[in-house]
Amino acid sequence: MAENTNPEVTEEAVSADAAAPAEAVETAAEEKPAKKPAAKKPAAAKKPAAKKADAEGEDAVEKKTAAKKPAAKKPAAPKKPAAKKTDAVPADAAATATGKKKPRPKVDLPKPAVDYRGTGRRKNAIARVRIFAGTGQIFCNGLPAADYFGREQLVNFVKTPFKTVDAADQFDVIALLNGGGKSGQAGALRHGIARALLDASEDYRADLKKAGLLSRDPRMVERKKYGLKKARKRPQFSKR
Repeated sequence: MAENTNPEVTEEAVSADAAAPAEAVETAAEEKPAKKPAAKKPAAAKKPAAKKADAEGEDAVEKKTAAKKPAAKKPAAPKKPAAKKTDAVPADAAATATGKKKPRPKVDLPKPAVDYRGTGRRKNAIARVRIFAGTGQIFCNGLPAADYFGREQLVNFVKTPFKTVDAADQFDVIALLNGGGKSGQAGALRHGIARALLDASEDYRADLKKAGLLSRDPRMVERKKYGLKKARKRPQFSKR
């Protein structure tokens, strides 16, 4: 450690110099006035801010209540009657255009209290016949005979038994026909009418038997033969 070479600087001077800054600090602290604590401002009363969530909630509630309210129903306008089509196609024309059969006209068949019955056969046709007192009308499968057969010759052929016993306008006929064609059905109907007349009165037997109306016509279609085109028709002969 360096020795103090300056004789003038004494220990008292050193201690005085060290004590000087401490005194200066104390005097400076005494000179400064004590700071008063600042008066706190009273807190301003906060206004309640409108909460957005509450506003949104109210809007949602209003929407729900509005949705729950039933909407006022408008009075239904009276329906106007549909205009009838004037260009309607008649049933007959529509049936022919589509290829379907025309609807048969309905006929109110009489319901007799007393009738006489007979069954006739011809070829493959069968006729179930009922006759009763009337004016000479003939109904076949619910249609007049003229409309059903379509040929006057067949209608006259059917009336042969009545003409034979002179009772043309004394009986009406209701017949149910099935099987065969129109010609075979006409023969079966004639046979059935003759048998029904015999059921009505035995006095008709002699005239009906003499005309050959009580027996079935035995003629049938001849069968086809092997090697021929039909029953008797042959292929054309070729010499070379």
